[in-house]
Formats: sequence, structure tokens, C-alpha cells
Amino acid sequence: MLDISPITSLPGLEKPPKHHILAPILNPAKSPGSTWSSFFPSLSFGGPSQEEVTHKGHISTLDKKNQVDQKREIIGFQNPWPSWHKPTKSEMLASFQWGPDTDPCIPLAASYALPARQTPPISQPSYSDLSNPESAASKAARLLTVQKPDFTPCPVGKKAKVTWLGHASMLLQLSSGVSVVFDPIFSQRCSPSEYFGPIRTYQPPCQVGDLPRIDAVLISHNHYDHLDQESVMGIWENNKDRVRFFVPLGIGKMMVDLWGLPKERVVEMDWWDNVALTGLTQESVKVWCTPAQHNCWRSGSGKSGEPNGSLWASWMVEDLQSGDGQELYRVFFGGDTGYQFHTDPAWPPLPPTDWKRGDPLPPAEKEKPEDYPPCPAFREISDNIGPPDLLLLPISVGASFAYLRSFTTWMPDWGNPMPRHTQGVTGANHMPPWDAVRVFKEMTEGGKGKAVAVGLHWGTFATEPEEVLKTLGGLEWACERQGVGFGRGWDGKHDEGVEDKVFLAVNQGESILI
Repeated sequence: MLDISPITSLPGLEKPPKHHILAPILNPAKSPGSTWSSFFPSLSFGGPSQEEVTHKGHISTLDKKNQVDQKREIIGFQNPWPSWHKPTKSEMLASFQWGPDTDPCIPLAASYALPARQTPPISQPSYSDLSNPESAASKAARLLTVQKPDFTPCPVGKKAKVTWLGHASMLLQLSSGVSVVFDPIFSQRCSPSEYFGPIRTYQPPCQVGDLPRIDAVLISHNHYDHLDQESVMGIWENNKDRVRFFVPLGIGKMMVDLWGLPKERVVEMDWWDNVALTGLTQESVKVWCTPAQHNCWRSGSGKSGEPNGSLWASWMVEDLQSGDGQELYRVFFGGDTGYQFHTDPAWPPLPPTDWKRGDPLPPAEKEKPEDYPPCPAFREISDNIGPPDLLLLPISVGASFAYLRSFTTWMPDWGNPMPRHTQGVTGANHMPPWDAVRVFKEMTEGGKGKAVAVGLHWGTFATEPEEVLKTLGGLEWACERQGVGFGRGWDGKHDEGVEDKVFLAVNQGESILI
């Protein structure tokens, strides 16, 4: 098992941190409401706002040293930036879209759907119209497939191997021999119940027991599509001799007291905390808990399950490489995060209806002033720790709104009473492809060499094939317009003369060697 250093933090931080809510109770007249709605993580309207949240007790952490002010208990957490915005009812209504989805990113992606391969995928998505090669379902199934993963170690001469396991689950195998899993979920539903809630359209490429040796599990927050009890406990059962679990503040006590994990194997961390892992080689792997713009709700989890009763985070992993001197190879995992709220229903910029890859780009549209600023956390992460070389970034809203629409997918688009919503209205909580490319560029500015990003949090709990196509087409267009390379696979090389940043949308179970 890897040895672990004491937790240290970035020097010079403000105390107490602005993302901590400290006692006394801020607003005892208001109720936190029911946490059973926590399995709709992207829908914040209708529940308590971040400013309205109160708690009936302090946040229990595994280590009381995390209570930064012993006279004032931590009672919750908040996004400390003006970029955080909960949509008003009028903004939400303005974002609703009925009828057929005319987004040109859908036909853009669909135009690349090749005939079915001779070697079929290991499973097919649960769409009803797969037999019609011209249907959106058939094209989505051909463009996003499930492959059998290759879990052989990162080979000599490479710095990292990353495998997408579906949704936000990523396996990172470093050249130092350390294996890390982010936000593992192999269950059929991301919900407090096995009978309702968002269900998989794409099956996982493997099961928990198929994973290689795991040294560390990093969890971004407590929503059901990112913290899955069955998957976490499965990894524990198969790796009791070595695995540690790294979680944001407030989550660890639930995993120890309610799930039965040993306290010494669960490491709770605050934003800007870091620990060093050593033991496999002379190289050291450092794990940083870094900020994200999101929220937390979860039922059946005690105080940590109350609205914003536990912290949410992104993660940076630094691997000390050997070779020509010593250099840190950095991997950033975005988890589930927003970047900017966009009021304009016409956002983001869309491609012309007949645009295809290789066509000249049309003149850029004049950007309209935004009502809310972008989240500064990502630039701060890069400035304080260093630009990442590999970024694992969310590119879609995920599961919850698609789940609501799943009850009406049998209806024609023109008569479906359940609307879609614009990408910008949830942009403060979940960043869509356009903003993911912006974050990629922002975090790698001034970095060494060439950087690679891999999209996650899409194409898994998606009930409509158009959602898969829109995400793929939207990411390609965002890359083209913002001067970033786009690809569906990776041979481990950057060709000379091409973009120094490449954003990949890989298949589930597919590995990328860097």
C-alpha cells in the first residue's frame, strides 16, 4: 500500500475560507427542504438557494483539524464567486425549447456516422430504432460505442494511460505504477433507489471486478452519478490491501459510519489541500483537492447529505517523472463543474447548417456582453499548482433533465410537453462543450509542450440519441471555432505543425496513451 504524507495546504490562504459557511445558523426561518430531489443534481430551481440553506448541526468531518475555526463550526459550503448563479423562474422559462431539435451540431455529428463495423461493440445502447441506419439512434450508436477495455499498465516511455469507463468514471494509470479511479459508477441507475431515477442508455464497458489493482479512488462530490456506493464498496472488496479513498470535506464520515469503510483509508480534504503518495517507486504522486463550481445534495447521508452539507471539488494529480531531469506530469479531473451562466437563449454560437469539417470557418459572431462572469477557479488552479498536461473535463449536463424527458420520448417532438432547455441556463452548474474548450485553453496557457483533454460526463445516462449527437457536434464546433484540435481517438503523438491542444471524445472503454 502507498504511504501517505500529512495533509498540507497552499500557503497564504484566507482563513476561514470563503467557501465555508460557519455557525451561527444563517437563516433559521427557512427549511432546507427534502433531499430526495438530490438525484436531480442539475435542477436547482424549486429547492433552496445557496443563500437560503441552513443546517441543524455542524458538518461532521473525520479530522477535527479541518474545522478551521474551533469557535465556529462549519455548517455548510458555498461557491464563493459572482460566477455562481441559480436561474430565476423567468430565466428558466426563457430557456425552454419545444418541438424538433434544430441544433445544426446534430447533423454535423451525424454526417460522420460510418457503416457498422465488422467487429460489433460489446453492447448496444437501449435505443428503439437501431435497425434503421438513417435514424438518430443508429447514428448515435455507431458514433459512440462501448469497447472492451485494455487494462495493461502504462507502458515504458509513456507518461499516462487513461481509460473512459462511462459517464464521469475515469481510470488513470501513471508511469510510476500508481492507478487512480475517479468517480466510479457501474450501477444501472444513479439514484437513491434501484427502481427509479436516471438509468443507463449505454452499459458499462466492464464491471468493478474487472478493474486492475487500484491505489486511489478520488470522488468529486456526493451526487449519485459520481458517488456510487455499490461501485465504491466493490473497489474496496477487491483492493483492501492497498486502496485509499480521497473525498471532499463532509463526505468521509458518511462512508465510514454508514458504509463501513475503515477510517484510516478515507482521506477528507479541503480545497487547496494536498497529500503525497509514495511506496511503489522513488517517484512521488501528489494529490491536490481543487475548487469546482457546483453543489451537493444527497438523501440518506446524514448531515453531509443536506443541501450543500458537504464540499464538492475537482482534483489535480501530479506524477514525478524520471528522464531528462525530473518534471511533474499533471492530470486535472474536473468532476462535475460549471463555468459561466449564459442568459442569452441563443448561446452558444452554432455552426452554419451546411458546415462540414475542412470547410472554411465563417466570420466569427460578435460576442454579446454576458450578465455573469466566468468562474475564476480554473485559472487559479493553473496559476497556483501549474498548467495540467492532461485534462479530464465534463462536456454535458449529464442525466437528470434527460431522465425527466425519458417519460415522454414515445411522443413526437412536436407534441412533447416536456421541453428541452438551453445549454447556457445550467452553465453555472454544468459546463457544456463550448465552455469546456474555454477552460481547456485557460488552464493550459503557458504550459510546457502540448496538452490533451478528454471529455467525460456525457453519453451514458442519456435517454435520447440526439443528446449524444449534439454533444459530439458541439464539441467539434467549439474546438474548430476556438482553435483547438478535435479528435475521436489518439495515437499518443502530436503531429508537427498542428494545434498544440487537442480535445478528444473517445468511446467508452477506450484508452488513451500520452
